Amino acid sequence: MRKIILTFALVCGTLAFAQNESSGSVATSITTPGPITGETFRFGPGLVTQLDLGSGFGFTGDRWFSMGRLNTGSQIVYGMRFQLPNRAIITGFQDLNDANPRIQWIGASSFAGSDLEFRTANSFTSTTSTLVATMTDRGNTFFGNPLGTTTTKVGIDYGDVGSTRTGLTVENISGPNAYIAKGIFSRNNLGGYIKTGIDIQSITGSCYSNTGTSLRISDGYLNTGITASVTGSENGATLGVSATIAGPLGVTPTGFGAAIQGSASFSTNRYAGYFDGNVFTTGMYLPSDERLKTNIKDEKNALRKLKELDVVTYNFKGNKHLNLPSELQHGFVAQNLEEVFPELLTTITKPIFDENAKEVGSNEFKAVNYIGMISILTSSLQELDEKSTARIQQVEEEASIKIAQLTDKIDVLEAQIAALTGDEETSNSQDADTVGFSMEQNKPNPFTNQTVINYTIPRNTKATISVVDLSGKFVKD
Repeated sequence: MRKIILTFALVCGTLAFAQNESSGSVATSITTPGPITGETFRFGPGLVTQLDLGSGFGFTGDRWFSMGRLNTGSQIVYGMRFQLPNRAIITGFQDLNDANPRIQWIGASSFAGSDLEFRTANSFTSTTSTLVATMTDRGNTFFGNPLGTTTTKVGIDYGDVGSTRTGLTVENISGPNAYIAKGIFSRNNLGGYIKTGIDIQSITGSCYSNTGTSLRISDGYLNTGITASVTGSENGATLGVSATIAGPLGVTPTGFGAAIQGSASFSTNRYAGYFDGNVFTTGMYLPSDERLKTNIKDEKNALRKLKELDVVTYNFKGNKHLNLPSELQHGFVAQNLEEVFPELLTTITKPIFDENAKEVGSNEFKAVNYIGMISILTSSLQELDEKSTARIQQVEEEASIKIAQLTDKIDVLEAQIAALTGDEETSNSQDADTVGFSMEQNKPNPFTNQTVINYTIPRNTKATISVVDLSGKFVKD
C-alpha cells in the first residue's frame, strides 16, 4: 500500500526515473575555459543515475539515486529521486506543462505512518537538527514539533474515527519576555460583500461531542480567549459575535442548549458576562428553586427600610472608559443604597488599556443589583396590604357600632313620634277601646344603651312598665 503526502497543490502521481548509461570515452581533463565560464563538468540531456545497492533500479530491494530529465513516452518529467528499499522521496515537476513543482514521499505498507519531515541545522558535520514541520501520511500538516512542549506549533489534525477530532490546533508558547503572543491573527482588508477571517465548520453524522473552536489560555497577565473589534457600515448590521443554536430538522430538542455560555467564580471582580452598553433580551430566568436555597427567612421591615432610600433622577457624567447612556435615568445612588442594603452592592474594577493593549490603570465604580430590589418592593407591598386590611377592619367595626347606635336612636325617635301623633301604623297598635292592653318585645334585643318597647292601653288609662334584671331585682318603672 502506498502512502502519498502532497504539498503546494500536490496532485496524485509518481515520478519514475530510469538509468541512462554513459557512452563514449570518459574525459581525463577539463577544457579551460569551458563552454560556460566557470564550468567544470557537463552532462548531456537525460538522467544522471547511481546504483548504490542491488542489481536494478527497483523499489523493494534496491538503493539508488537519479537526477535529470525523463521521457516517459506520454510526458516529460524533470526531477530528482532518492530510492531506499520500499521507500523513496521525489522532487521536481511531474510534467513539462506543470506550473507547480512537487515534493512526494512514497512508502510501502511496511512504512505506513511514516512522516515527511522538514528540519534545520547549523552544522555541516553533525546530524543534529531541529524539526520545523511535519507532513503525515494522513494528509495532516504540523509546524513545529507536534509532540513537543517548548515550541510554537500550528497543526491540522483530522484524527481517526472514534477519536478526538480537531480542525485546527494552535499552541503559542512564548518566552518570558514576550509581551503579546497571538495564536492566530487574521486581518482581512480585501474587498468583497462577505469577509470572513476564520471560518470553521463542524459537519458530522453521529459524533458525541463537536467543538468548532476550543481555546485554553493561562499564566498570562492579560488573557483574552476571543477578541472581536468590528466597525460596521453606516446602514448595515454589525455583529461582534454571532451565535445561534437549533435542533435537528423536524425534531424538537429536549437537551440543554445555549448559544453563548459564560461561567465565572463568585469572587471579587469576576463576572460571567460584562457588557459596557445596553443589553436586550426577549426572555429572562434566574435560579430560584427552593432546592437550591438554605437559611430561608421572611423579609422583615422592608417598608421602613425603603423609606430610608433616596429615589432620584440623574444623568451620567461623560466617561471615556465607560460607555454610559446620555438619557435621563431613574434609580438609586449606590452609596445611599449601600447604607441600607449593602448586600445589593458590588465594586467593579475595570482595567484601562492603551493603544498597544497594555494595562495602564483601572476604573473603579459601584454597581447595584436592581433585580434584588424586586423582592424587597414585593415585601413592602405586602406590609402595606396587611396594614390597609387591618385599618379597614377597624373602620368597619367602628362604623358598625355607630350604625347600631344611630339605629337605636332612630327607633326611639320613631316611638316617641308614634306616641305623640297616635299613629296606629307607627305604634303597630289598634283602637285602644277594642284592643285593650298589649305590650310588644323590646327592640333591639339585646341592646346596649337604649331600647324601644311598643305598647297599647285604652284611652284615659294610666299604666306602668316595670324593669327588673334576670334575678328579678327591680331596676326602674
